[in-house]
Amino acid sequence: MANLKEPGPIGTTGQPTTTLNDGTINLQPTPLPGTTGAGPATVTVPAGSSKTVSGKYWVTWADTNAKNSDQIEDLEEDFRGKVKEFKKALEDAGAKVEPTTTTRSDKRAYLFHWSWKIALGKAKPSDATEMAGVDIEWDHKDAAKSKAGAQEMVDGFGLAVPPKSTEAPSLTSNHIAGKAIDMDITWTDKLKVKKKDGTEVTVTYMEDVNKNTDLHKVGDSYGVKKLTSDAPHWSFDGH
Repeated sequence: MANLKEPGPIGTTGQPTTTLNDGTINLQPTPLPGTTGAGPATVTVPAGSSKTVSGKYWVTWADTNAKNSDQIEDLEEDFRGKVKEFKKALEDAGAKVEPTTTTRSDKRAYLFHWSWKIALGKAKPSDATEMAGVDIEWDHKDAAKSKAGAQEMVDGFGLAVPPKSTEAPSLTSNHIAGKAIDMDITWTDKLKVKKKDGTEVTVTYMEDVNKNTDLHKVGDSYGVKKLTSDAPHWSFDGH
């Protein structure tokens, strides 16, 4: 029987198991008292492994153990002030600004990075490094299953993929230090917005924000720089 190890609390009180013919073990999470539903999806653990394979389970795990924040107040102090000024200028001009991520756990960044690369065929499961406190097995011993497990995580985390994002989420993301923000900025037609020096410029709305250099220049004037390979991402240095 496999040596099973709990990766961390995921909102269950017990995990009945079923041993399959091939020696793998299915964990069947039990709902918390007073809740409905079956809880997180079944997790399959290769026999002899002390890790849990990639898949939807890790999205649930990360939402408890490696959270994101979407609060501007959680940003690093200097960058926080710059973001607030940029956001106010946009909103004063009539734009809608919705922050989606500010700070990020390094464990979450790790899960983002390798799930994206494996799902998109940019890395093999064996390429993935290990991280203390994250007992994930990326290799399902089957290439298609390994890729599918990673894809479940990409979908569950809602990660941006090509063409919106052409680079894997960084292992050393500025989000970890609170020096980056992901945000959706929308408006209709043309926006008359003031740069940091008070100069008013007209910015035409573009569906592909990565190509909207006029908007990038406004952000840059406030010290909020666009990463042009990742649609929602802005940071203190453009990375």
